[in-house]
Amino acid sequence: MKTASLLLLLGVIFLSACGSESITPEPQSISEPTLPPEPTRTLEPTPLPGSTETPEPEEPAGPNLLFEITNNPDGMKEPYGIAINSEGSIFVTDAGNSHVLVFDADGNLTSTWDAQGSGEGEFNSLGFGGLAIDSNDNIFVADNGNHRIQKFDKDGNFLLQWGSEGTGDGQFIRAIGVAVDGNGDVYVTDDGNPFVQKFDNEGNFIMKWGGEGDGDGQFSHATGIAVDLYGNIFVSDYENKIVQKFDSNSDFVTAWKMGEDMNLKGIPEAIFVDAEGSVYVTDYSLGRIQVFDNNGNFLWALSGKKILDMPFNRPTGMAIDSNGRLFVVNQASNKISVYQLP
Repeated sequence: MKTASLLLLLGVIFLSACGSESITPEPQSISEPTLPPEPTRTLEPTPLPGSTETPEPEEPAGPNLLFEITNNPDGMKEPYGIAINSEGSIFVTDAGNSHVLVFDADGNLTSTWDAQGSGEGEFNSLGFGGLAIDSNDNIFVADNGNHRIQKFDKDGNFLLQWGSEGTGDGQFIRAIGVAVDGNGDVYVTDDGNPFVQKFDNEGNFIMKWGGEGDGDGQFSHATGIAVDLYGNIFVSDYENKIVQKFDSNSDFVTAWKMGEDMNLKGIPEAIFVDAEGSVYVTDYSLGRIQVFDNNGNFLWALSGKKILDMPFNRPTGMAIDSNGRLFVVNQASNKISVYQLP
């Protein structure tokens, strides 16, 4: 009996000890004030040993110089105009020699039209004379020493001529630029007679526009001319230092200057319009090419970064062939530079 009472007493003491521990409050901790989280920082990844960092994106590739045409061993003298027919043959006015040179697509000389004089198919001082080709591969050449335009077939056979010295309709002082539209009509600029004249494919006078001045639609020294697929006409003016755009009715549309992307004043010379309507213009003084959209907004340039590293030497005529190769006439260095467009 004593043993049972003792065990009962020990159990009560044990339970009392456990109960007193469970109800004793623990000391309260003081919580720190809640702070806003730090802003997330983006860290540059550290390359692992042996790994390669991602390179900076490269600029789009520009035109690549393929080769140059120099017409060795005879050499060209102050070449000016250039045009390419549907077969890829390249026609160049060798102005200082009063010749028309014909090259194949690789730049090999295949023939020379070098008859001198004032007869049919002969030339007299093509200084700064251009040429153009129609959809039938007929070639129209500004024979400015004889104050006329001559028309040849693709093989160089004389077809017809028109013009005489003067300032009247169908007359020329010094014809320079020639262009042909999709209908076969022929446009001619004249730096001694400040008008653009338009003829049909047989040389019959249609109309003219311009006049001396520096206002919209006027000319002082018109040189290059080109027509796009919609009949818009682009004319460069050497003296006024602008390019003007006219619609198919010869109404003035807009005008723009050269060299403004470099804060320089350039002089436009030749014009070429590609199938997408982009307008290529050679800068005769700065030695570069600028490319604009159809309304004269600057797109890009084939150019150096400084005046001393410009790629061309008095560039004049231009043409682009069916393979996307750009042919540029360097008048002062007597050669043709050929670039692959990207």
